[in-house]
Amino acid sequence: MKRSRQRGFAYIAAVVLLIVVAGVVVSLLRLTATQQSTVNQTLLGVRASQAARAGVEWMFYRLAYDGALGCPAAPPETEFLADTGFRVTVICTTPTDPFKEGEQPAGTATEKYVYRIESIAFNGNVTQAEYVERRRIATICMTKAGGIC
Repeated sequence: MKRSRQRGFAYIAAVVLLIVVAGVVVSLLRLTATQQSTVNQTLLGVRASQAARAGVEWMFYRLAYDGALGCPAAPPETEFLADTGFRVTVICTTPTDPFKEGEQPAGTATEKYVYRIESIAFNGNVTQAEYVERRRIATICMTKAGGIC
């Protein structure tokens, strides 16, 4: 009796191998897309943080060099938009009462004012997928004469 040869096993193995390779390729593509999105979000976060810092430094400069006590007018949200691509809101809180510290040569205490500065940088609308917001809060101490403590 003659035995018949079986054929077709190689075709089944090739199909299984193709399915496995296709699965690996799809998972690598998804991983690449996720990684790219993560890199974009990180970059936007760093840029937003720097824009918020620029808002704080802008207010520091205005407090130190305008020469008057009290918070200067905040810049419009769009002040930094052209340079950074972010809207920046700067909020300065003027202290109600100074605190007295040390003594001047005349025997009077030095009056110091501590200002609280909050800067918020954001790009667009919360409903956007690429929305990023960063907030910086800082304080600065100023004397009545307008100098930095």
